[in-house]
Amino acid sequence: MKKKKGKLVFRILFALIALAMLAWFAVPIAYGVLNVGNMAGIGMCLWLLLLCIAPFTRAMKSNGFTLVVYRFINCLFILLLAYGAACTAAMVTVSHTAPKANATAIVLGAKVEEKEPSAILAGRIEAARQYLEENPRAKAVLTGGRGTDEQLSEAHCMYNKLMEEGVGSERLYTEERATNTEENMRYTRLIMDSVGMNKNVAIVTDGFHQFRARLLAQKKGYSGDIGAVNAKTELLFLPTCAVREWFAIPTVFFE
Repeated sequence: MKKKKGKLVFRILFALIALAMLAWFAVPIAYGVLNVGNMAGIGMCLWLLLLCIAPFTRAMKSNGFTLVVYRFINCLFILLLAYGAACTAAMVTVSHTAPKANATAIVLGAKVEEKEPSAILAGRIEAARQYLEENPRAKAVLTGGRGTDEQLSEAHCMYNKLMEEGVGSERLYTEERATNTEENMRYTRLIMDSVGMNKNVAIVTDGFHQFRARLLAQKKGYSGDIGAVNAKTELLFLPTCAVREWFAIPTVFFE
């Protein structure tokens, strides 16, 4: 009897966790955020929720075919969870790597809404401003092109906002061709080499993005120390963004 009660409590606990995480992944959809991150997150939460329903698990184990399907999905679930845990650990570790003093700040772009920065881009601009204020001899490369639905480039938007915040134009360089993180790193290095900027870099982006950005910087031959300056990420979007990175990280090895 105690064993059955223990299992019931265990199932209820995990069901509540699954429901809470399901809501966390689903709510961003109401804000127009729908990508592989929250789709995968919702799928994992739904499967965990089903595993907490005893009649469902009994039904899946009732015949050979459904048992094979059940075990196959369970294996995928466990593998994805293990892979995600490893990626998340790497993301957290890299995001806590402090940059050298007065390193070159590489500020990675994000969406511009008409002529104003999106919430993610505004966070990166503020993080860059703070770093440049604390490191008066540091210079920054603002990198990001113009999307088809943007009225100005991400780099130019960042330049305008940092100028408004009192950062001198002589400290800011814009790179307006990049359309993804790989191009951010490739084109930024060309600017750094041509100007003779400090080879130590401080990548300014969200914490969940730091690991992939660092891998790409290393792949593009950055020879100096690579540190992280993290923008504040809205908590509502954090799980979706983190899980999206799980799927983006392997692309580094094909770029």
